Amino acid sequence: MTTKSDFAKMAEILRKERDELGVKVHLAGMEVRDEWQELEEKWEQFSSNSKNFYKEVEPALSNIQAALTLLGEELKAGYQKIRDTL
Repeated sequence: MTTKSDFAKMAEILRKERDELGVKVHLAGMEVRDEWQELEEKWEQFSSNSKNFYKEVEPALSNIQAALTLLGEELKAGYQKIRDTL
């Protein structure tokens, strides 16, 4: 599963690459500039969607984490009960 920190790392790597290439593209030929423009549109999509994704799923993730924690505690207690019985 991809975590928020995984997305943040990927976004940071992509942002750095984008910044470095932006300067070079400014000096490049028209074909490269056209390709850059297409990538800029995709970057805006990626950036916007990744922000919206976590705004929408973060509350659900907290609930799932709490449920899994509770289930894990119940399993641990149940296993300990069996261990004590044996």
